[in-house]
Parts: sequence; structure tokens; C-alpha cells
Amino acid sequence: MTTENFISLIKSKGAIVMPVHDSNKINIANTYLKDIGAAMLPSFLIDLYYSCSGITFGSACIFGPVENDRGIKYPLPSIIDINKEIIGNKKLVGKTVFGRNDLFWFATDALGNCFMLDNLTLSTLRKYDDPYRAMMDCLIVGKI
Repeated sequence: MTTENFISLIKSKGAIVMPVHDSNKINIANTYLKDIGAAMLPSFLIDLYYSCSGITFGSACIFGPVENDRGIKYPLPSIIDINKEIIGNKKLVGKTVFGRNDLFWFATDALGNCFMLDNLTLSTLRKYDDPYRAMMDCLIVGKI
């Protein structure tokens, strides 16, 4: 699957795809994540951020390089904001949280491996080799 295929598929299901922002925001996010000891953005997230700056689907979301106004009370936080809040948890060393839904958090390492994490303990529940499968699992639960 490609980024374009993924975005097209998730939009066809009713997801809201946030508009693209300045590509320099991707570099800023990557530098910040590196500075706090999180994983730098893998290629699948960089590709996604060149196509959109976040995705929401019901109660689930993929965080973007910038905060996004969703037209509701609470904006969609940036990947920087989310990781800034949870930095220091030993289970997240070398990982960057990129998405969440009501049941799970989703993280990646610098190699592009993705992980489904327990909502409370942040323990790894599942490892993905396919990042698009991880993003789809993240978003689909938001509509169940």
C-alpha cells in the first residue's frame, strides 16, 4: 500500500484528513523528537505528512507535525505535544507515539516498526511490520 492509497481508502470510509502545512514543520517535529530521545520520524510518517497533517476518524486520530483545528472544542494535538506529555516513560524509550483511539496508543520506532500499546500501562500488545495496517487498526477502532 502507498500513502496515497491509504489516504484514499480512509477518506472513503469517512475519515477527516487535515490539510498539509509547511513541510518545514516536519523537520521541526523530527528535530524535537530526536532531542527528547524519542524515535525520529520513519519514512512512512514523513510521506504521510507530505500528504496531510493529521487524520481523525470518529474518536481515533493520527497526530500530525502541527496542532490542527478540528472545528470542535479540542484541537488535534501535534505529535510533538503528545510525546512531550509522555516522555520519560521507560516503555517508550526509542519510540514515538503517532496515534491513539479509545482503547490503544500506537507508536513507531526509527526503523518504521509500529506497536499497539496498552492505553493505561503503555505495554506493547502487538508489533506491526506494515505501518499502514497499524494506522488502519488505530483509526478503525475510532468508529466501532
